[in-house]
Amino acid sequence: MASKPAVSVSISNLYPGCENVSVRSRSMMFEPSLTKGVLEVFSPVTTALSSVDDLATRAIEIQNSNINGVGDFSVWEFSGNTVYHCCYDYFVANDPTAIHLILFSLEEPYEMQLSQATYWLNTLKALTPPQHNIAFGGRLQNPLKVVLVGTHADVASLIRGPGGEFCYAKEKPLLKELRNRFGLDLQLSERLFVMDTGASNSKDIKLLRSHLLELRNTILSTCNPMSGLMERLVATLPSWRKLTGPNQLMSWQQFLCDVQEHINPLVSEDHLRGVAQQLHSMGEINLMQSETVQDVVLLDPRWLCSGVLARLLSMDTPKAIHHYRGRYRVEEIQALAPESDVEELLQVLDAMDICARDLTNPGMVDVPALIKTNGLHRSWTEEEEDHDVLVYGGVRLVPAEHLTPFPCGLFHKLQVNLCRWSHQHHTGDDAVDEPPDGDIRLWTNGVKVSQGGAEAMILLVNHGQGVEIQVRGHESERAKCYTLLDTMVTISESLLSSTLPGLLPARYYLSPQQLQEQHGPIMVYQPKDFLRAQTQGESSLSNTMGGYRESFSSILAFGCAEVYNHSRQGRDIHISQVSLLARRKLCRLLDPPDALGKDWCLLAMNLGLTQLVAKHSSNLSTTPTNESPATNTDPSPSTSPTAELLKDWSVRPDSTVGVLMGKLRELGRRDAADFLLKTSPVFRVQVEGVVGGGRAGLGGIRPHL
Repeated sequence: MASKPAVSVSISNLYPGCENVSVRSRSMMFEPSLTKGVLEVFSPVTTALSSVDDLATRAIEIQNSNINGVGDFSVWEFSGNTVYHCCYDYFVANDPTAIHLILFSLEEPYEMQLSQATYWLNTLKALTPPQHNIAFGGRLQNPLKVVLVGTHADVASLIRGPGGEFCYAKEKPLLKELRNRFGLDLQLSERLFVMDTGASNSKDIKLLRSHLLELRNTILSTCNPMSGLMERLVATLPSWRKLTGPNQLMSWQQFLCDVQEHINPLVSEDHLRGVAQQLHSMGEINLMQSETVQDVVLLDPRWLCSGVLARLLSMDTPKAIHHYRGRYRVEEIQALAPESDVEELLQVLDAMDICARDLTNPGMVDVPALIKTNGLHRSWTEEEEDHDVLVYGGVRLVPAEHLTPFPCGLFHKLQVNLCRWSHQHHTGDDAVDEPPDGDIRLWTNGVKVSQGGAEAMILLVNHGQGVEIQVRGHESERAKCYTLLDTMVTISESLLSSTLPGLLPARYYLSPQQLQEQHGPIMVYQPKDFLRAQTQGESSLSNTMGGYRESFSSILAFGCAEVYNHSRQGRDIHISQVSLLARRKLCRLLDPPDALGKDWCLLAMNLGLTQLVAKHSSNLSTTPTNESPATNTDPSPSTSPTAELLKDWSVRPDSTVGVLMGKLRELGRRDAADFLLKTSPVFRVQVEGVVGGGRAGLGGIRPHL
C-alpha cells in the first residue's frame, strides 16, 4: 500500500473535507456564480491501479462548503489516480466563471515545481476552445483565472519577510517563466501565494483568501442576479432528483416541459438555457451535449461523478482475466450500478468516450482506462517470412508549443475511439471474452489494429509527450497502407480538436527504413525539414542516424506513386489549411506595432492588401499592444488585423505557405516564419484522385460530447 503524503493543515482550513487530498501537486478550481460556486481539486500524481487507499478520493467527490471569509462554494474534489482522468475534460474547465488554483510543494526541486505547474497550466489551456473571431494580439475575451500556490513553506525552511509572510527566492523566475509561456492564454495572478502548512490563521492564508474574495466579487459582478425562476428551480431540484428514478439524466426537452408544467408555463427555451447555465456554474446540474445524446441534463452530478464513475473505474473492481484487457459484460456494468438503466447509462458513457460498445458482440463493453495488460505488443512480430517485402511508415503527434505530456486520460479516449472504429468496420465470431481476432488489440498505452491487408500500432511514447502511429503492409498494398495511416491520424487529430481544442499539435514523420529494420531510436522528420528541403529543390531528406537519404514519397506515402502524385507538399499547401490555433499565434507575433515597421502593416502592403492598412491603423492608438489577460480587461477587444489579412489573402489560389514564409523572411520576422515552418501541414492528398486512398471508412467516426 502506497504511503500517503502529509496533508497541509492550512489548506485543510481553507475549506473542510479536503483531508484526504495530497497537496504535493494539484489544482483547484473555484467557480463562483451568484451566491455559490464550484471548487475543483485534481492532482497529476500517477497512482498504480494496484495501489488501494481507503481514504483516497474516488473519481470526483462533490460537496457544498463555505470558505471562511470568502463565501459558499460547491467543492469538487478530483482524484489524483489517472484511471479517472478520462472523464475530467467534461468537468474541469467547462465554465468561464471559475478560479483555478494550482498547488505544488516547495519541498520539490525547482525543476519539478516548474514541470508540475506547466503540466496543469497546459491542461487548462488545452481545454479552452479557441475563438473563431481572433481578437487583437490573439487575446481571449474570457481567459480562465489561475492562482499559483506553493505549499509546505515551513518544511522547506523558507524565511519570513518583515510583514510575517514567507519569502520564496525563486518566485520571480518561476512566475516569469510561466507567464512567458501562458500569460496570453490564461489570466495568471500577479504573485505566488506561499503557504505555511502549520498556521491556518497566518498572513499567507489571509492574503490568499483576500485574493479569492476579490476574484469572486469580480466574477459575480458580471453574472446575472438570481431570478425568481432560478430560486424556485434550486428549491425544486431535490424533489425532481427523487422522482427521476435510478438515472439522474433527463433530456433537455423533458427538462423544459417539466419547468413549463410545474414552475412557469410562460418560460421560453432561450431564457431557460440561460438559467440552466447558471445552475451549471453553481454545480447544481451539469449540461452535457453530443450529437449522439442530444442536450442531456444531469440533475445530480454526484450520482455520475461520485457514484457511477467511482464504481466503474475503481481499482477495487474484480480482477477477472478479461478485465485486464478492459472488457466487461453488460451484466457486470449493471452490477456496478444496480439501480441504473444500464442501456441509458452506456449511451452517456459512450458519448463521453469512457467506454465503447462492441457492435460485433453487444454483450461486451470496452473500458480502456481499466486495461492492465502491459506492452506485450509494443513492437512488430518478426515471424513473417516475407519481412523484406513489407513497407513501413509512421507519424508522431506532439504538442507544438510546449514540451509537456498530453493531459492524462487522452490516450484512453483514443483507445475508445479506435475500439469504436474497429467495431463499426469489422465483424467477427470471436469468443465472448476476447476482442475480434486480427481487428484490434489493446494494452496499456498501446493499440494494434488491422484493415485491408495493413496493420497499425498506436503508442503513447516519450513519457506521454507523443502519440505515435506506425503502419506496415505488403509492398503490393502501398495505397491501403497510406489509407490506414491517414485514417488513424485523422481519428487521433479529430479527438485532439474535440477534447483539447486549445492544444496545437504538430505532425512529425518516422523513418520508414528504420521502422522496417526495427532498430531504435527512430529518426523523426519535422515539418521544417521538408520545407527547407523543398526550398533547396530537393525531394529527399538525410537520415543522420542511419547514414542514408529517404525520399519524400517513401516517408509520406509508403512509396506509392498513386498517392504521392495526387498530393501537395509543404510550401505548395494553401494557406487556408493552416489551423486556427496557428493563425492565432501568428496574430500574437504580428499584431503589436513594431518600431521598425516589421509587423502586419508592412506585410499587408507586401502582399498587395493595402486597403487593410487604412482600415485597421485607426485602431492601433487605442489597442493594447501585448498585455496579458491579467492586466488587459477590455471587454470587447478589436479584431486582429493579421487575422483579417490572412482571411482576405486566402481567397487567392496562389496564397501558399511558401509564399507567406518568404514574405515573412523578407520582412525580417524570422520568429513568425520559424513558427509557420514548425506547425504548417506537410502533406495533403487530393482524395478524388486516389483509387482506394484518402479517408476511406471515416464515416464510422462518432462525434464527441
